[in-house]
Formats: sequence, structure tokens, C-alpha cells
Amino acid sequence: MLRKHLLPLPLLLFYGCFSTVHLSAALSDQAQLTRGRLQQSLQSLAGKLTISPEIVIPDTSDPTAILLQNSAVQAISGNIRAAKANAAFLQGPMGTLQAFCSEQEMARGNFPGPIPCIYDFRPSEADMETQDEKDLLSEVAEAGADGILVRICDGNEVTCLEDLSSSSKSWATCQAALSCGLQPIPELTVSQATASAWTSEDVTKWVEDIESAAGLELVSVLFTINPATAAEDDEEEFAELVLPTIPKDLGKRVVVLGSVRTKAGENRLNVESARFKAAGFTGAVLRNECVPGYQSKPDLTIMSRFWPGIIADLKSPKSKNFSFRSKNNMEKSGATQWANYQKDVLDSGSLGDPAESFSVMDEEGGEYKGFA
Repeated sequence: MLRKHLLPLPLLLFYGCFSTVHLSAALSDQAQLTRGRLQQSLQSLAGKLTISPEIVIPDTSDPTAILLQNSAVQAISGNIRAAKANAAFLQGPMGTLQAFCSEQEMARGNFPGPIPCIYDFRPSEADMETQDEKDLLSEVAEAGADGILVRICDGNEVTCLEDLSSSSKSWATCQAALSCGLQPIPELTVSQATASAWTSEDVTKWVEDIESAAGLELVSVLFTINPATAAEDDEEEFAELVLPTIPKDLGKRVVVLGSVRTKAGENRLNVESARFKAAGFTGAVLRNECVPGYQSKPDLTIMSRFWPGIIADLKSPKSKNFSFRSKNNMEKSGATQWANYQKDVLDSGSLGDPAESFSVMDEEGGEYKGFA
């Protein structure tokens, strides 16, 4: 399925008779269009933090499961668009990318319109044995993605600028993506110790060196800061990260995103997002770790209601529209706690009640609690 909206109709009509030179020019036009879409969606003109969820779709080979999965992905796609997400970072099989982008394309010309999709590009060894990287990236572009997430140094922590030179594979992927009309978004992963020592000048230097190594002008870069190592049952799991300050001049030129991985509940996401905004980040990418229990018990049906509620709350000017009971130990008790969590969400009415009743009060807890 080609994304027809990416190229003007005359270019599509003349594809068959134009030379390779003209084809390259067309791809350049496509890259400019995807760049414009991402800039418009991720760069907040009002100065508010942009919010983009990460959607992780489990891989499956069962035909029935694939059909059900694609249907759930389309529901997630429509719901997060209605909640006014700025973009979606999608990780999963190619079929789910096609399902997501197809649903978004159906909204073109309506309000709210389609949101950009950034695909977490992780080709398997089997894929690389049968196809070269550019062919795989062409499939991603044809499926409808606007960009790809490129992990610098394969997602390993980077400690110094010299480490960038060891990630030549990442830079080759960036160039190949751009030639296919996709905007590469490099993800730089650093430790808490490294990030806490950065000055604003250091942040600018890192971004400039990434651009130099990739050989392109970035539309966006994603910073992921790993917290100090803690025991699995350590209550300091939600301790605040020390965030570097993003210079205003840099933020005007490049969309600087930050990974938010605080588990939802007890207003933590709202507080953490506010901290990223105060540090100068343009937007927050709400990673999969924000969802309590999802890693042990994936449920896309709940996800299609969970993310919209989170996004709508974080974007609400009143910051008090999303409320349900939160159990701090949900992530520690496996499937039973996850089932209880789902029941809490549905019973509260905060994500829509089948009986059309709605209550923002936690009668059991005797107080107003939630994400805001």
C-alpha cells in the first residue's frame, strides 16, 4: 500500500517515464514532506510539552491472533488520535504498522487528522539474510510510516562523544532511511551519571556531533536516561531522574524528545512530564514501561483505552479529568494484579463505562486520586 498523499499526483503519474535522476528528486520531495509532518506534530508552537506514546505489539504467527491484533491496533490508532497524541512510536510486526497507518490515513481530511508514526526499526537476522536494509526500509515507507527510530550503538549506553564513531551502522541506517523518504530519529541512551554531568553546552555538542556523524540535519532526537541500578523491589524505583537542561536555541532547531518511563499511577506521570517540560524538552515519549503490568500480560484492548486516557489527562488544561485507583505494587504481582488493575480502570468510569455512568471519586479510597 503506497502512501499516495506523500507525493504530488504529477510525480506519481510520471514515475514510469522519468529517469533515475527524477526518481531521486521525487524521493527527496517525499523526505521533505515527512520532515514537515514530524516538525509540525512534534514541535509545539504553544510551548506545551508534546506527548507521544510508545505502542509495543507482541509478535505472533497465529493467523487468527494476527487478525484480532490488527483490529486492536486500529482501535488504538483511532483512540490516541482522538486524544490528540502528537505522534506514535510503534514497535511490532510489519503487518501492525500497516494496520496502524491505514487507519490513520482514513482520517485524512477530517478533524482530528492523522498523526505521524515513527517505526521502531529492528530487523531480525533472518530479515537481513533475505533482504538488504534499504529494501526493508522501503517496505516501512510504503506501509505509511513517517520516520524510524534508530538506536545509537544498538541502544547501549554511550559515555563519551568518541563512542559515536563506533556506531557507523546506525549512521548508514539513517542515510538509507532518508533515501526512502523516512526521517531518522536517533535515540541516544546514557546513564544517570552521564546526563547529570551535562551542561546545556554539552547537550548542544552531543546533538551537533550526532548530526555530523549521521551526515544530516535532524528533525528530532530522543534522549533516554537510564536510572541508577536498583533492586527490583526497591521503592526508589520512581526516584526522579536528574535531567539536563535543553538550550532554547537548540530546541528551536531540533525537536528534543525525552523518554518518560515512570509507571502510571499516583500522579507520577503528570509530575514527571512537567519536569521534562521545565528542563526544556520539546516533547515526552511515554515508553512501554509506563504501563503497569503490560510486559507480563499484554492486553491491546485495555491499551486502546489506557493510552487515550493518559494522553487526554496530560494535555488537559484543568489536569483533573482522569482518575482511577492505582495500586503501587501492580507490577510486582503478575497476572492477578494486572487483572485487578483492568477492573479498577473499567469500574472507575475514567476510560468510559459500558453502562454510560461516570465517577471521578474513589469511594473505596475516600479521596480523589489519579494522574492529575
